[in-house]
Amino acid sequence: MMKRTSVLIAVMLCVSGLAIGQDYVDIGDLVSEAGHVMASWGPIEPANSGGAFGGVANCRTIWSSFDNSTNATIQMTFPSGTTQVAFRHLEGVADDGFQVLIDGNLFYTHTELQTTEMWFISGFNCSLTAGLHTVEFIATGAAWPSWATYGQVCIDWIEVGGGAVTNEAGTWGVVKTLYR
Repeated sequence: MMKRTSVLIAVMLCVSGLAIGQDYVDIGDLVSEAGHVMASWGPIEPANSGGAFGGVANCRTIWSSFDNSTNATIQMTFPSGTTQVAFRHLEGVADDGFQVLIDGNLFYTHTELQTTEMWFISGFNCSLTAGLHTVEFIATGAAWPSWATYGQVCIDWIEVGGGAVTNEAGTWGVVKTLYR
């Protein structure tokens, strides 16, 4: 009975548009963040500053006046072999360029593409050993005039793993989102 229930739940999640990844964090949601070691993230937005932040319910910046660190880290669980790392990030009037490192090794560089506030999903494939790895986001643009109020380079969610994918236009060509 337990096996059938597990399979039924997995099928229901996939049918509902959710894929089952190795690890997922809704950045800015305290329940989702629980159990993940995180360092140097800005405060939860838009609750902190009252800014629009692209209309999202919650997120965090990787560079803010909260600690003035241009980087933010999170430990996430990776499967062995090749996997996909995806994240949703906000581009706006600031230079929201950034790099993504895993365990200190550069895997991705994002160059600002927009001058208006808009969410994008980006990502990359990587091959690592199974277990916990430190994912680091580093802001690469200069601080914009409202940096002290709103911060810079906002992240909505991060996922490690794969599964059913849908297509969404974005910065990663035809972006492979892992769930919506």
